[in-house]
Amino acid sequence: MADPPPIDIVEGGRLDAAEYRALRADAGWSDPRASDEELNRALGRSWNVCARTTGGALVGMGRLIEDGAMYASVWDMIVRSDHRRRGIGGAVLEALMRRAGDRDLVSLVATELGAPLYRRAGFAERSRGSTAMVWRRL
Repeated sequence: MADPPPIDIVEGGRLDAAEYRALRADAGWSDPRASDEELNRALGRSWNVCARTTGGALVGMGRLIEDGAMYASVWDMIVRSDHRRRGIGGAVLEALMRRAGDRDLVSLVATELGAPLYRRAGFAERSRGSTAMVWRRL
């Protein structure tokens, strides 16, 4: 069996709404209600880590939204289904956590598939008596 093609982890990477929608669809996630223009603005406001093939195809990503001092949140950790189990998610998370630096708290919302990776990285549902909670529009 041939080795998988090399993947470039691009810190501070850019992606567009179409790439983002395609990656979400591959993961079985819902399509955002936002327009492409709104998505492009949102993607431009976050610090993104993109995993791309040497040909430039997006195969994974993660986003960091932060306040610059105390708090950061990891969002949209996605690896394309045909590229999973190759260390891409771990490499993306590692880059995001380097960027988060010494923030007091880094949060995320985990899927069942991603939860083991985040637990290995030290994330937990409870911390120092606090419980993570989320509100979602129905």
